[in-house]
Amino acid sequence: MTWWMQAGWLGVLTNWLLGLVQKFWAAIEAFFNDLIVTALEKLLELAALAFESLPVPDFMTQHSIGSLLGNAGPTVGWFVETFKIPECMSLLAAGLVFKITRKIVTFGKW
Repeated sequence: MTWWMQAGWLGVLTNWLLGLVQKFWAAIEAFFNDLIVTALEKLLELAALAFESLPVPDFMTQHSIGSLLGNAGPTVGWFVETFKIPECMSLLAAGLVFKITRKIVTFGKW
């Protein structure tokens, strides 16, 4: 008996077609995933370009935190030193950077 006369040829054909459909679906899925990532990348580049084109306001260039705290007096300096405000602010900034980075990397799911 030859292979085309056996009863299993239809099963072989349908399994082959099923494999083709599964590979095609996986390719479509990968294409749309890449499309979403590319669109998000371009959108974030556009947002970065918009922020970079904004000028710095005048009130931000005239003052610094050191000059403002220097004029506040020795009592404020004592509170800043006693309560470790610089270390606290750096810890808060690190937590905020971590949170924003996590949101960007996981596309806002976490």
